[in-house]
Amino acid sequence: METRRRFLEMAGCTIGAGCLGLACSSTAATPASGTIAAGNTKSVAVGSLALVPGQPLILGRDARGLYAMTAICPHQQCSIGDSGTVSPTEIKCNCHGSRFSANGDVTGGPAPTGLEHYKVVVAGDGAITINASLKVGKDERTAVA
Repeated sequence: METRRRFLEMAGCTIGAGCLGLACSSTAATPASGTIAAGNTKSVAVGSLALVPGQPLILGRDARGLYAMTAICPHQQCSIGDSGTVSPTEIKCNCHGSRFSANGDVTGGPAPTGLEHYKVVVAGDGAITINASLKVGKDERTAVA
């Protein structure tokens, strides 16, 4: 019975996604953890928002400073990096159509919550590190000298 149920779930996902032009994933993305190097402040312009290469993270910079958040949709843990887009004004998860503001707030469902934010540290030489094991509030920013 379990095998049949799994087959029907996958078939429904494949057919439904094809009809809607969406992507489906049968496995949840693995969240980032620990400290992750994320470039240098010299290469992150104010008003930018981009995926951190090779990591399920998004790094942004606004007038108040740097911030980081997960690139895993809270709806069904799809990787936005694999199945979505990030622009300076919006984040989209193409698995099921969730949309988020540049600060990770839900602007369109089915995601039940916004994207989790993580601690950002800037070294004296401008090197950026994201501590993906330390969640922070969505309005926390790290100042850039």
